[in-house]
Amino acid sequence: MDDSFLERPGDEGPDDEDVKFAHFGRLVHYSVSGLFGYYNHEFALDVDEPTILTGANGTGKSTVLRSINWISRGHFGPLVRIEFDTMTLAFEDAVLRVKKMPNERLGLELRRRVGKPKLWRYSLDSEDRLTPHMERSLLSLREDFGIDEWDDLPPEARNRLIHRYATRPESDKPGWVNKIPQSFPALFVTDQRLTPERRRRPRKRGEGETVGVVAAIEAAVLHINDEVQRYKSLYGTASQNLDRNFPRRVFSAISSQREFGGSQDVLREFQEVQSIRSSLATTGLISPSEIEDSITDLPLNNPDSVALISTYLSDTREKLSTFEPLRQRLEPFIEFLRRHYRDKEIRIDDKDGFKIASTRTGEDISPVHLSSGEQQMFILAHKLLFEAPPGTLVMIDEPELSLHVLWQSTFVDDLTEISAASGTYFLLATHSPTLIAGRTDLRRSLDG
Repeated sequence: MDDSFLERPGDEGPDDEDVKFAHFGRLVHYSVSGLFGYYNHEFALDVDEPTILTGANGTGKSTVLRSINWISRGHFGPLVRIEFDTMTLAFEDAVLRVKKMPNERLGLELRRRVGKPKLWRYSLDSEDRLTPHMERSLLSLREDFGIDEWDDLPPEARNRLIHRYATRPESDKPGWVNKIPQSFPALFVTDQRLTPERRRRPRKRGEGETVGVVAAIEAAVLHINDEVQRYKSLYGTASQNLDRNFPRRVFSAISSQREFGGSQDVLREFQEVQSIRSSLATTGLISPSEIEDSITDLPLNNPDSVALISTYLSDTREKLSTFEPLRQRLEPFIEFLRRHYRDKEIRIDDKDGFKIASTRTGEDISPVHLSSGEQQMFILAHKLLFEAPPGTLVMIDEPELSLHVLWQSTFVDDLTEISAASGTYFLLATHSPTLIAGRTDLRRSLDG
């Protein structure tokens, strides 16, 4: 761990950093002392392949993951309730230290490679009272979920509701604390991925909104379909804009007598466009009918024809590029499912969106009728590729609980491939020797 810059002196107090946003970089080292009163753990993270935490029950694997998640989200209430002395998160460009203090308080210290050190004190008292902001949230909770009395809720349930639903004032927090979720993005995935999600859905016309419950996999499919439709709309808009003045731009290209290269250059560009089309068609974002056969029968020795074809190919490349952000996520997502689903076809249908069908009967399979393991794989891949922006630390607690033993043996390789596609990195907690699959170089034991 390179934290030598911590030894440099610096002035405390607010400065321009409070109003600036800066990534901490990836988490490269974690340590905790006095966990549960007697455990001292520290380990380095591998940012290119999944880091695997192992250890006997009770050594704190899940707590380590949860503590990192709470810090990332700026949720210090749950953190102050566990027993520890000091936690230190060392990033590529910063170090964040959290010290447990008497009377349910925390001391936070942030040091960067440049700038002044930052200090802040957190007190649980500031979060456990019902503020006007929480009263308004409680009113919403009464209407949506039938919760009547705030004081009747158990403390743990009250704290969960505060964190999930209440809009709490942030004026007492310095800017750098408020920006921790953006500076250090993290996603915590547990074995509860099949839990139904509450979503607001419109009631009948004129009756406002209601809260409905959908299976988590249905919510994931709906999100993918929404993304596909959004990017198809962007593609349509780009096509209309380029087609509108295509004749004028062709005439300008011919008149300017620009050098477009010879026939071989045009053919090479055509093949590159064809490759992009084929990739998008395989993913289902465009129709296979949009893939042209050849242009060798066109008069490529005519300068005017070359100008026209080059303008057309440039336009086509620009149109197709609107799909690129989605293709980078959707292509590895579909390939991941195809590798793990037996006797099933995965495709994007022009009319109905994301489809799963039996290769034996040809019949469509509803996502909720997949096996629980298949649903877990779907939801996990969706979270990793569609919910985690680049630079996110993804923490997965005991993934083997929902993985077939054959899937466990390839899980590390699967995550490594997803990491390359999404720009995320991983920290796992597991008991499964099959999941480790001989990768002792990635293993970090908490057994001492």
